[in-house]
Amino acid sequence: MRRNKRSRPKAEPPAVSRNISIVLVEPQSSGNVGSTARAMRNTGFSDLVLINPCEYKNNESYSMACKADGVLETARVFPDLESYIPEPRVLVGTTRRIGRHRYPVLTLSEAVPEILRLAASNRVAILFGREDKGLLNEEIPLCDMLVEIPTSDDYPSINLSHAVFTVCHHLYTAAAPKAPAIKVAPRGELERMYEHMERTLRGIGYGDKGGEYLLEAMMRSFRRLFGRTGLMEKEVNMLRGVFTQIEARTINPEEDGGNRHAGAGAQ
Repeated sequence: MRRNKRSRPKAEPPAVSRNISIVLVEPQSSGNVGSTARAMRNTGFSDLVLINPCEYKNNESYSMACKADGVLETARVFPDLESYIPEPRVLVGTTRRIGRHRYPVLTLSEAVPEILRLAASNRVAILFGREDKGLLNEEIPLCDMLVEIPTSDDYPSINLSHAVFTVCHHLYTAAAPKAPAIKVAPRGELERMYEHMERTLRGIGYGDKGGEYLLEAMMRSFRRLFGRTGLMEKEVNMLRGVFTQIEARTINPEEDGGNRHAGAGAQ
């Protein structure tokens, strides 16, 4: 039997994403420009700024962008960084190098809340440097904030579009509306479920050979297991329905009757 597919409602990008620009400084690969456009669309960003870029409107770029052509088409190009920096209120530089001229540097977890706070009412530009050299030492003082993208010491080089996706994804997940918390079943419902479980286990003779201690130990383990899980009310009802079926088919088989296929509910 085929399962009916339900289309999920499209999640709106966080509002602050409209105030954040992704800036590539002198990108050297059209493929990276296209991949950056895709990473931006994946995470709800749309304003791509290119500083003195390579020729990027080609097959490689559009192929890597996949369905993010719109981000490429609307990308804004500036001849140099100096001609662009008057536009944003806040400049955030990204780096994987730390040194005397690159201090202080924030971690992503430290920087993301600050970027989102500032982007609530200001245009914020996040700068990503060249594939081979990153941001130059003379460009670092222009930045109001520096963010480190940590990588393994064994292989510290990170692809430009991967760096963009890492930062954008951190911002996206931090700004996106949080899913509603799981509402755990009321304590009384849980206690009735445990009583039902113990009654069912006793009814099928579980623990007879091990004595009362075995059943008590098993019930303690189940309480800890389900306590860690945080059962919802519908899950409690589902389990009680299972116990009811076990009782009907093993303890009171003469009362099973039409319940065999009807799925008797909790008692």
